[in-house]
Amino acid sequence: MLFLLFYFLLCAILLFQGLHLSAETRTPLGTLPPEVTQDPQTSRGLGGLLMAYAALAALLGLGGFASGALAAARPALFLIGLVLLALFGLWVILLGRKPEYMGKPAPVEDHGHH
Repeated sequence: MLFLLFYFLLCAILLFQGLHLSAETRTPLGTLPPEVTQDPQTSRGLGGLLMAYAALAALLGLGGFASGALAAARPALFLIGLVLLALFGLWVILLGRKPEYMGKPAPVEDHGHH
């Protein structure tokens, strides 16, 4: 029974992360400097994948209460969800947002002494 709690909690986390990732491309939170950008197509695609998987896993998990075959598939779906969450975390940390430098050099602060 405790497994089901974590299973549906993972589904909710994946769903909310997918919603956040998809919506952030249209209305960014404004917590990053303007030089840091993210690719909107990739963000929407990954957000859609997370939302679709979360919805499918939740529906199959609920169907497991009626069918023994679907109940037996829950551990595999949970493992796939954990892998998706880990890949999403790595994408956010390593690839999601990259600084784009404007090409304008910073002013040199020379105070006249060498």
